Amino acid sequence: MNKKEKKFTGKHVLIWLGCFFGVMFFANGMFVYFARSTWPGVVEQSPYQASQNYNKTLAEAEAQNERSWHMEVELKRSQSGVYLELLAKDKLNNPLNDLSITANVGRPTTETQDQELSLEAAGDGLYRAKVAALNPGNWRIKIEASQKGEVMFQTLETITLK
Repeated sequence: MNKKEKKFTGKHVLIWLGCFFGVMFFANGMFVYFARSTWPGVVEQSPYQASQNYNKTLAEAEAQNERSWHMEVELKRSQSGVYLELLAKDKLNNPLNDLSITANVGRPTTETQDQELSLEAAGDGLYRAKVAALNPGNWRIKIEASQKGEVMFQTLETITLK
């Protein structure tokens, strides 16, 4: 059998290179699009103002450490939904019942699913709030506990919900 032999010419090389770089540009473009659209990049609304309050922030952290409060934070799934529970105790392991506690629950990588919660006291240092439907995975929880209008405790936790 006599087959016509196909030659690999410069035109073929140009087409292959064009396709290769076209795929690379498309993939990189998608990576850039998703990176820019899912994370705003803003950590602090006013970095200058935060730097001016740095010494105050350090003093507040020192005061929080001296109080030695400990808080156990947990996300619990039940038949009626997902609940954020917090158990607050002082350094002598006595329950803290007179706190006003707020929480921000969201994903570690985006702010689009953030939820602001106000926890209600359930007795014996237990505070609870119902959370809107949460999918399984990692959740970032910022807790702020106030007593008589003054912020006494702040923490940032990452919890895995199954």
